[in-house]
Amino acid sequence: MLLTLILIILLASGLFNGFRRGLILQLVHLASFIIAYIVAFMYFKPLAGTLKFWIPFPTSASESGMFQFLGTMDLQTAYYRAIAFVILFIATKIILNILGSTLNFLAELPILRSVNHLGGAILGFAEIYLILFFLLYAGSLTPVSEIQSAIDKSSLAQSMIAHTPYFSNLLKEMWVAFAGLIG
Repeated sequence: MLLTLILIILLASGLFNGFRRGLILQLVHLASFIIAYIVAFMYFKPLAGTLKFWIPFPTSASESGMFQFLGTMDLQTAYYRAIAFVILFIATKIILNILGSTLNFLAELPILRSVNHLGGAILGFAEIYLILFFLLYAGSLTPVSEIQSAIDKSSLAQSMIAHTPYFSNLLKEMWVAFAGLIG
């Protein structure tokens, strides 16, 4: 229940932040999201091997239903690969957002000024939804009982993980590939 409330507040804040940022800056944020995803996907494996030496694997693995889709997958490998993916994604996104913020002057062009706030609100909501989706999905792979319990109790979180168009199936295939079960 608490997680559902937090998700609703974050989605609303994405809508309002997008409205405030406007279309151009929000496009920069969305483009940086896509580029960060590509960079993280390309380089997560080498970083995951290094993280095994720095971050201990939690021993309190939950028997949550969220792990059933993993089947016989090596949970430890998936765990480190997920952490590596998140680190690379966040670092790349921050760098690109800083660089892209210099393009905000385009919002003052007469044609863009009229649709700037509405377009920004729509893209802001989409961006925060995708970020929350990725975090929830990574959280569903984390063998920490508190995280699993929060996700299990939130119908909104479960719905976002299972029913987000295109990305639900894409991430399921990606996490299976992370464990090395698919070539």
